[in-house]
Amino acid sequence: MELFIFESDKNYRIAVNDGDNLLQVLRKNGLIITAPCGGKGTCLKCTVQIEGIGTVLSCRTILNEALWLQAGRSVTQPLKIQMPERIKPQVSTSGMLPSLILSPLVAKEQISLPLPALDDQRPDDRRLADESGRSVPYRLLHQLPQQLRETSFAPAYFYRTDTRDIQRFVRSDSSGPLGMAIDIGTTTLAVYLCELKQGQLLASDAMLNPQRAFGSDVISRIEEAAAGHQDDLQQVLVNAIGEMADRLLDQAGRKTGLDYHREDIAHVVLAGNTVMMHLLGNIPADAIARTPFIPASVSARTLTAADLKLPLVSDTVCQLLPSIAGYVGADITAGIMATGLRRIGEPPRKKALLLDIGTNGEIVLADAKRLIACSTAAGPAFEAANISCGLGGIHGAIDRVWIDGEDLAYTVIGQKKDALPQDPGSLAAGICGSGLVAAIAAFLKSGIIDETGRITDEPEALPPLLADRIDEKNGLSRIILADAKHSATGSAIYLTQKDIRELQNAKAAIAAGILLLMEKADLTADAVESVYIAGGFGNFLAVDDALAIGLLPPAFRGKTQSAGNTAGMGALACLLEQELFQSAAEIAGQVTYYELSAEKRFTDLYIEAMLFPETDI
Repeated sequence: MELFIFESDKNYRIAVNDGDNLLQVLRKNGLIITAPCGGKGTCLKCTVQIEGIGTVLSCRTILNEALWLQAGRSVTQPLKIQMPERIKPQVSTSGMLPSLILSPLVAKEQISLPLPALDDQRPDDRRLADESGRSVPYRLLHQLPQQLRETSFAPAYFYRTDTRDIQRFVRSDSSGPLGMAIDIGTTTLAVYLCELKQGQLLASDAMLNPQRAFGSDVISRIEEAAAGHQDDLQQVLVNAIGEMADRLLDQAGRKTGLDYHREDIAHVVLAGNTVMMHLLGNIPADAIARTPFIPASVSARTLTAADLKLPLVSDTVCQLLPSIAGYVGADITAGIMATGLRRIGEPPRKKALLLDIGTNGEIVLADAKRLIACSTAAGPAFEAANISCGLGGIHGAIDRVWIDGEDLAYTVIGQKKDALPQDPGSLAAGICGSGLVAAIAAFLKSGIIDETGRITDEPEALPPLLADRIDEKNGLSRIILADAKHSATGSAIYLTQKDIRELQNAKAAIAAGILLLMEKADLTADAVESVYIAGGFGNFLAVDDALAIGLLPPAFRGKTQSAGNTAGMGALACLLEQELFQSAAEIAGQVTYYELSAEKRFTDLYIEAMLFPETDI
């Protein structure tokens, strides 16, 4: 039995066995498809098109003779499958970057050595060491004689500035050394390519994390790893990093007119939440998912590409930033450094809050005495993964909603300025996290929902256009954002009462976490001087909407700013200033972590935060 799979501009022929699950086959062959529920059949998003049948859920499709017959094909013929269009996320790769002193870990050098002679019979390695001060590792000795003689004893090489060891021999015209900073997000990967000698950022890009085929959240992926997919989760991730490296090298080459290769990449710094860092290293993360939530390690590590099975030159230095706890990861350590909440040897600058809102809401509060942190289980509502018409931050997703006169108005990602709602580029395909927050804020302002989150049962009290947006489907109330004629899917884009409750639970978890940390630090919201919202969601979130739904205290108005991709910026800073990587472990060790499941006060604050703020309509 065989599948013939069409994906973008590529085709694949894959042999399968009778009884195979289609989603599992796609995963195994590196064909990435979104499956937020991890293949349980509840999210209804892992769809593909089978010729002769139509749209099917890949997680519920068993490859057998009956399926071939249903498609009108003999089992000797390949079953034709169309994959969904590849999604490119709208992710900001910029953000706050502290002032840096350029001091990369890897540098390039070329030296002319005295030629051997009867009166100078030094061995090759000693000759090089004597003249350059660099030592040749044993693993490179087999290359050394040829390198010296082919270059007329004028070798070029990358060397480690910390150990003075030669890392690898390179072409004299090599454009390196280059470095990559990588933010491994649960939803997206953001990657930066730098020229290390001058510290120039050559290219940056982002893609959806291919592990989404194993579930949208870290718990789903831990479960999948424990069920036998540990190797698969690592493989799809390292393959994606290799793909991103090639894309960035190509971008950089077109920008500079130079010819870059993977062997020019000498150093990589990686950050991510604690589970992502475990899955990157093929380390079991089972214990993080159960009480008392213990990771295998949170330490900073200096490894090689070979250790991580990254598809780069095997001796490429790969540094893992340290995590803080099971649910406060290296991405938060990087964020502390990027925003300047703490720098080694410097006094604290201000009372500030770092907030990274996602499936888990990580919160760090800095005051004059200490750093304290917690992680709240917000769930995937802010990433819209469990929302009826939810999408990531991609083209076609509703990203802003507001009241315009006596009706709702919205924009979609990718929409041209001054476009009309009926224009093809303005058609809504779903709603993303920032759009969800904005929609709830608009519903509160207009009276479509009350402070309990309940959809009004008196639509006649609303302006007619708003009242017409409330209807029922399968006995459940819903609010229409875009009707079928303004939808890219041909069906209405809407939010249900359940969707509103999902957002309500998520915002209560974040708000309660903020309040708890302020109580621990004996600070009021008025005393907090700066609030940094990190990550892609924070980059597109309207602060007024966050205040309107009670996600942030009212006293944070005027103090809150988007910090962009602080995880990526922190990793980039460590790539360019090696001393920052050395201090990262010290900073992570200074953070006091509060486990909220052990804090009775959190439950009280969470219940109080469930209500939305009352609004004058």
